[in-house]
Amino acid sequence: MKVYSYKNIKCITGLGITFMDGYNIVFEECRKEWSKAKKIDITESHCVAERDLLAKEPYFLFYSKDRVKIIFNNKGIFSKKRNRYQFHKLHMILNGFGKRSFDMT
Repeated sequence: MKVYSYKNIKCITGLGITFMDGYNIVFEECRKEWSKAKKIDITESHCVAERDLLAKEPYFLFYSKDRVKIIFNNKGIFSKKRNRYQFHKLHMILNGFGKRSFDMT
């Protein structure tokens, strides 16, 4: 499993997420892997990840073949607020592209 900080995201499009080092998450691959892992028909889900806002480090775990975890790990006085803001921002971006994530909280 690969682990990236939210700060390492270069761009997010309707097709996937690109990180600063050039690595890509492809949403369609995640949807296929999610369906396979959960033993459901791919036509029944638009889910690409699971998420947990209440984890020690909030995260999204994308179901690509090599699972990719995006963590929210800001430090400092307002880190909790900033982590929650960025978490919700990613959630809303995914929803805007018609992608879903499963809530693990």
